[in-house]
Order: sequence, then C-alpha cells, then structure tokens
Amino acid sequence: MSSVVSVGNDTVELPFMAELSRIRQLARVLPGPLPLAVNGIRVAASIRPNTFVIEGGDEKPITMPRTAFQVVYPDCTVMIDSGLDQETHDSFSTPDKREPYFPEEFAKLQRALNTARMIVLTHFHADHVAGVVRAPNFNELAAKTFVGVATAQCLLGTPHKPHLAMTAEQVNLFNIFNYGDYYPVAPGIVMIKAAGHSADHQMVYIALQSGREILHSVDVGWVLENIVQIKGKAAPWVKEDKAAVLGQLRWLNRISRTEKNIALLVTHDGGLFDKLVQEGVIGGELAL
Repeated sequence: MSSVVSVGNDTVELPFMAELSRIRQLARVLPGPLPLAVNGIRVAASIRPNTFVIEGGDEKPITMPRTAFQVVYPDCTVMIDSGLDQETHDSFSTPDKREPYFPEEFAKLQRALNTARMIVLTHFHADHVAGVVRAPNFNELAAKTFVGVATAQCLLGTPHKPHLAMTAEQVNLFNIFNYGDYYPVAPGIVMIKAAGHSADHQMVYIALQSGREILHSVDVGWVLENIVQIKGKAAPWVKEDKAAVLGQLRWLNRISRTEKNIALLVTHDGGLFDKLVQEGVIGGELAL
C-alpha cells in the first residue's frame, strides 16, 4: 500500500493505508438490514509474560483469552472465527503446565456455529479455525464457512498444527473468496486485508443498525496496549512481518484516537473484553 519507511534508528515500518471512508461505504453495499449487535465468548486462555506480549514489557504474567465473536442480525447470525477444541488448546502447552480451558463455553460456541447462517475465518491460526476444522460435523460447517484464498492456501500447505492438516478436497468444501483490499462479506461486515501477523491475516469492520461501529483488529496486537504504544509482540516463536504489523498498529492507534464512534476489539485482551461488555458495546453471551 506504500513504501517502507524507517522509524527511529533501526525500526522499519510499512505504512498501512486502509481507507475508512471506503470501508464504511462497502458496509452498506450488500442488500439487507445491518446487524443489531455483536456478542463475544471466551473458550480458553493462554498465560504469557508481558515481555512476550509487547516489546519492552515486564515479566508480569498476562492472561489472554481465546475468543470468537457473533454478529447478530434480525433473522440470523454470522460467526467471526470458531475458537478451538481442548486437544488443540492443550497442544500449545506442556502436560505439566496446562492452561485454562472452558469446555462449557466451547459447547456454547459449537451450538452457535451450528445455528449460524455464515462463518467467517480471519486467518489460519489454530485458535481461530479449529472449531470448524475439528468439528464432528465439519462438512456441514464448511459449506457455510467463508475463507480468503490466502487462508485456504495456508490451511492446505502450512497448517498451524500438524493435526489440523487438511486435504485439498476438505479445503475446497469452504467458500473461498479473493479480493483486493476490502471485501463486504455480509451486510455491515467488511473484511480488511492486513497481512503481517500471518500471510493471510484480515481485520473485520462491523457497522450496526444503531450507528455504532466496531473494528476487530484480530491479532495485529495481542492486547490493546500494543496499539496504544504502537509496539509489536516480542514472542520469539511468532514469525511476523514486523514492518507490516507496525504500520497496522499505527493505523489502529490513529483510529482509536480520532474515530470516537469506533470501538476496537482485540482477540486476546481480556480486560478490554470485560470493559466492552460492561459498557454494552458487545454482549458477553452468545445468542443460541
């Protein structure tokens, strides 16, 4: 979207030039009523020292939920991401250091996936796709699941976990779409191409009937503080395009400061999740 620029002495940044006016316009292109609400659910959590979560962070442990979100329409729902089953969650830790998992919440998420009219996957990482990929009724869910071309390629060629490997026949059961910078996937919902955290990473803009706007930054930052400080993650196992992520963090920071009608969602920020529920911006229970 722009040329690479230097920030400070040694940091390189790729500016992210998404056009909010165009995104807002696209949110109203598809016929049908805008959504009424957004609900969220936490099915598990990872616990990491802050030094891994944000560059320059201290050793304080941060509990980061694994979430999925539900967009509610007058007559149906759309799920944004699908959470993960316990086996997949446990594959991120060792047997002697199991991290929190909430099977009753995942059961609610499974019911919501089953009743949703559409499921949209933001990128191929296990905590976003395993709820569909590992589902007993995979064929049924795949038929209403939408993935970008890049996500389909990652699911097939570079699965996040070995047990999530898929065949071409399985991947082709998804509804695979290709687009430039933005894609209106449903009334009020626009996908925003934002490679960086992963090659297929996307953000999601949601316009509600009430006039409220929600921008789901997904995994550009793991917590809101990444956006506030414009500092990326520092986990050695996370292989990102740091220049692209920095540009996206700066764009999100500007949105958060200048667009007061837009509420940011961040996948793994539990404190932000609680705050948005308390303020009534999102619901803390899924509509089933």
